Amino acid sequence: MRYKVIGPPGTGKTKTLLDQVDKYLAKGIPLNRIGYFAFTRKASEEAQDRFLKKNKDLSRKDIKYFQTLHSLAFNDLGLSEDNVMDELHYKAIGETSGIQIKYASYEKNAWNGIFSSNSEYLNLINLARVKRIDTLHQFDLNEHLSKVERNKLEAIDVEIVAYKKLYGLIDFTDMLEQFLEKGTVTNKLDVIFVDEAQDLSKIQWDMLEKLEKDNDADMYVAGDDDQAIFGWAGADVKSFIKWESIEIPLTQSKRVPSEIQKAALSIINRLEEYRLDKKYFPKEEKGQILEVVRIEDIDMSKGSWLILARTKTLLKEIPKMLKQKGLFYKAVDGKNSMGKNLYEDIQNWNKMKEGKHVPEIIEQRVLERIKDNKPNFKLEWYEAFTNEPSHKIDYLRVMLSNKEKVDKKPRIIISTIHSAKGGEATNVVLFLNETANTIKAANKSKSKKDEEYRVWYVAVTRSMQNLFLIKNNNKRKEFII
Repeated sequence: MRYKVIGPPGTGKTKTLLDQVDKYLAKGIPLNRIGYFAFTRKASEEAQDRFLKKNKDLSRKDIKYFQTLHSLAFNDLGLSEDNVMDELHYKAIGETSGIQIKYASYEKNAWNGIFSSNSEYLNLINLARVKRIDTLHQFDLNEHLSKVERNKLEAIDVEIVAYKKLYGLIDFTDMLEQFLEKGTVTNKLDVIFVDEAQDLSKIQWDMLEKLEKDNDADMYVAGDDDQAIFGWAGADVKSFIKWESIEIPLTQSKRVPSEIQKAALSIINRLEEYRLDKKYFPKEEKGQILEVVRIEDIDMSKGSWLILARTKTLLKEIPKMLKQKGLFYKAVDGKNSMGKNLYEDIQNWNKMKEGKHVPEIIEQRVLERIKDNKPNFKLEWYEAFTNEPSHKIDYLRVMLSNKEKVDKKPRIIISTIHSAKGGEATNVVLFLNETANTIKAANKSKSKKDEEYRVWYVAVTRSMQNLFLIKNNNKRKEFII
């Protein structure tokens, strides 16, 4: 049987799938015959964590098939990471083909198959493959943003194939193609669950069809077509919409307050192409939307925060502002603004001052923060740690005076809208800036315009209570909520 769990933001799609996993286990289906696949490794690991939290006698090795589809293909085919194309390989192809490649890679550690490059040639080639269409067909759709020569595109496509064959390499799309040709899971799967299904590409839908057919399995897919924002990377939302199944609608959001839902619906109702009709009830809490001129004027000293913008470049000044305020945050690259080691060594320094025992290896690490490794226990840590840069010391001192918990996860996360998908926070700060490229892309077609609306819908629905809108001085480049 086929089932489609359809749920707007915060309605519990992952929980619904995991509840179904429990029901199949109760029927006697063993874990190694249950497949749970997600679009991103982040979502897959979240599902693993939530499942293992309820089943404390199990570990990750017991849930072999909780992973991304790319990971399934990679493991099934017995591949090694040494076989996988990386940025240096693409740069080598660029030199041979006469194109400058500054970056070209799949999302690190995500295993979702999303490819990005400064080269429109490489983006077009990869996009065509995940959509299962000819490269020149993709070219003729005229969705690319910069100048591309048709003959050169065809030649680079041929060069990539030759290069991979010569060096015995594959890319992420090759993994899925090879699985479609010859792959098969070790154990028969009795039931297959797929989270974030609206983000799957055509080749991933083909892979699901193969899994369903080969295993004669029940299949549950969960998603929300209104949150399909990866069309630029090949996501095929129409396959999700058209997938024939018994629908399981989720209608009650545990995240989105009523005022914020109104704003979100005003965006999503602008879609021109077909979308699934759905009921969607917000939390009883009203929430609030505030228009702000400067982010510096927002008090972020308490609570959880998401600072969102359409692209990374629009966020580049935010870390400097947060550091000046002495606030702990996770940057757009996923790194915390301060590591735990320095904070831990402060605690160890204080123990050493009091004459308490500290393991030798820890003591050595503390002493490395002091010139000549000679401690003066009359000094406070910020006076003693003379090998640490003064700006780092000052930043940490202000954070500690602000009672920031540097040993915990940051309260504040800086992110693009795409990277924040699936996330939530009590407070969301949203920059309404659009770039020339995002505006240009949205004007390519109705489907591209709709995708842009969905991006902003996702942004607004990350908020659990307060939504702060940062206006743009240039109204022509401001998204209207």
